Amino acid sequence: MRKRLGIVFLIIAALISGCSSVPQETGTETATDKTNPNAENATPKAEEATSNGESATSNGEKATPSAEEAASNEEGKSAEATFKDVTGTEISVALPVEKVACLTEICVDALVELGLKPAAVTAGGLAPEPEFYGEEAASLGQIGGSFFEPNLEDISLAGPDLVIGLEGTHEGLREGLDGIAPLYIVQPRSMQESIEFLQHMGQLTGRIAEAQAAEKRLLDKFNFYKEHSPKDKTALVMYGSDVNFGIDTAGSLVGSMLAEVTQYPWPAPEADGGHQAGGMAYSLEKVLENDPDYIFVETFTFSPDSQPLSEQFKTNPLWSRLRAVKNGQVHEMRTSVWASGRGTRSLGIILDEAMSNMYPELYKKAVE
Repeated sequence: MRKRLGIVFLIIAALISGCSSVPQETGTETATDKTNPNAENATPKAEEATSNGESATSNGEKATPSAEEAASNEEGKSAEATFKDVTGTEISVALPVEKVACLTEICVDALVELGLKPAAVTAGGLAPEPEFYGEEAASLGQIGGSFFEPNLEDISLAGPDLVIGLEGTHEGLREGLDGIAPLYIVQPRSMQESIEFLQHMGQLTGRIAEAQAAEKRLLDKFNFYKEHSPKDKTALVMYGSDVNFGIDTAGSLVGSMLAEVTQYPWPAPEADGGHQAGGMAYSLEKVLENDPDYIFVETFTFSPDSQPLSEQFKTNPLWSRLRAVKNGQVHEMRTSVWASGRGTRSLGIILDEAMSNMYPELYKKAVE
């Protein structure tokens, strides 16, 4: 009997030791499977996908045990996974992870894709959106304080097995969370890295099949748009709370994805900045140089009477000279999804909303 148990432990240890870090998010954060089924039906089969994301099944799948391998052993003890997050910090968790507290929205995005509910979330994020938890969000544990300084007592009351935070914002919470739960810092810089994070969460929670299904939905959608888009219109994603704004360049998560399905002439900066990696401060003079056909705006609001960013720009004469403004193609988007979501469901929504606005004659019916 002891010999048999020893062999089981050796197999589990070998599987766990291969666990790789998941590169993951920077900057501030404000604050579906209801992704439209018609859009999914319009996409090709996964095996027909040809994008650079088609091989998105990461090596991390072998880094943690399967649901069966993660099950309790004969003595009632759970297996354990050890891995490094984006900061290089080693994290150990008992498997399967059942209760997760979300300090960043990609955590909420991943859990809804896996068919799970967060143990606790911060206010003003993705959870209340209809493609996520909708009215059920009110029943989730709430984490008070600010995005930068969440209430540790609220996190503790949720009794999480794991806490997920954002690089550049939450690293300082490790000491305070010691004795509560491990802190897993994330920061996706591309669609591929968002997929890898989802895969890793699927492994940790024993929801590998659900993660694979969500990955397929996004890649089918992305590859469909990439293959069929005319790619003859230019787009820009800009964000801010006032006229001192920034843009998502082609080096950002959303910008790099849009650059694959349409024209996105905003090169990555030498240094990351803004609300996420690949963002940078910008000016209307520079925007006018490329004069995009479509502008998607993410307004960060900090008070109930905050004006949309596009409204604030109306006093600037340069704003009225932009092609997108003249043609009525400036669109205020949901900041919780476009700026903060970062996960596979959010990226699918962004693709649908961007492409149906830019190419309505081709894609409007696909997302209605």
